[in-house]
Amino acid sequence: MSSITLGSFALPISPIILLFSLIIGLIVVAILGKKQSISVGDSLVSIVIYSLVVGRLVFVIKFYDSYDSLWQILDIRDRGFDTFSSFLAGLFILLFHLHRYPLQRKILLTGTATTILLFTSIQMVINAGNEQSALPNLAFNTPQGSTVNLHHVANQNITVVNLWASWCGPCRREMPALAVAEKRFPQVKFIMLNQREPADVVSEFLTDIGLEFNYVLLDTKGDVATMMGAHGLPMTLFYDRNGNMVSSHFGEVSAASLQAELEKLTTE
Repeated sequence: MSSITLGSFALPISPIILLFSLIIGLIVVAILGKKQSISVGDSLVSIVIYSLVVGRLVFVIKFYDSYDSLWQILDIRDRGFDTFSSFLAGLFILLFHLHRYPLQRKILLTGTATTILLFTSIQMVINAGNEQSALPNLAFNTPQGSTVNLHHVANQNITVVNLWASWCGPCRREMPALAVAEKRFPQVKFIMLNQREPADVVSEFLTDIGLEFNYVLLDTKGDVATMMGAHGLPMTLFYDRNGNMVSSHFGEVSAASLQAELEKLTTE
């Protein structure tokens, strides 16, 4: 599960979990603070914000060459954050607040612990479910009419499966990054799995954008999207050499986020 549906919108799950965890943490400090007439909510919010800002800055520095514009750097929808840097920054800000505001210590520690434990617990449960997802043993046609099995393509290699459609704006925007990554990481198999479109539409679209991929397949019934609970497009699935899904990215994936994920997988 990488997304949830709200009406006609599909949203990535991780930011929602973080927001939910923070809200619960704020409720906890509000209740405890009210008993002692102490306001701690601003301190808890500042810890989260500063940790995210630092994590983003470090991520951008690491993968600066993958960004083409200032807008891409500022666009946090790609969810490119350096987790370790975020943790260190959050810890530093927490210690600063504990030292500067001694009356807040117990309440702030409780609220911070609540937020962190709730976020990590929910995320771990979701990740555990994702890790049980194996690369489907399914065969799909190419636009030219031949049949290709996903397992035969993977063949004990790291595999990236991108669910996309020609009508999907974010899908179109991320395709150049995927094409570049396929050439940059020849040891990784990329499968561009189109969702519910006929062969002629897919062929015409790829000709128009002038991009070529080694494997373009047609999931005309949306079987993989249904199996993965994908409520929208695009969605990118990352599988290890054993065919187990290790991570997924719902929404447009940036060149930097894609590079970060592939570097981690190929160096493990």
